Amino acid sequence: MRRLWPLLAALVLLLAGCEDPVRTVSDGALRTATANGATTELGRRGYRLVGKLRCSTPDSTRQVVKVRCVGQTTAREPVVVDGAAYDADSAHPRQQFVIEVGREPVVRTTCLGQGCRDHG
Repeated sequence: MRRLWPLLAALVLLLAGCEDPVRTVSDGALRTATANGATTELGRRGYRLVGKLRCSTPDSTRQVVKVRCVGQTTAREPVVVDGAAYDADSAHPRQQFVIEVGREPVVRTTCLGQGCRDHG
């Protein structure tokens, strides 16, 4: 019975939590992957960033997880990355990303960063 207490305590904490832990991991993973992938894509095109991109997941649902990252280039141009994962609650989500530098789109793709087959 002593071995079950930590498991029961963790279960109670999990059930009492305000956020869905799977959803939180999914949001966090998309934010991190988008920031890293967008930085790689911008670097390939000759853009260097001041610091790291700051990302949030506004207006997301279980089916559609949206991400927005903002930052600045070393030339002081604003950078905005908008991305979305559609069918996010399925085994095969579809993704779409747009990266703007100085309010002009420089990347539109379904995959970001190294290892992508689609660099459109």
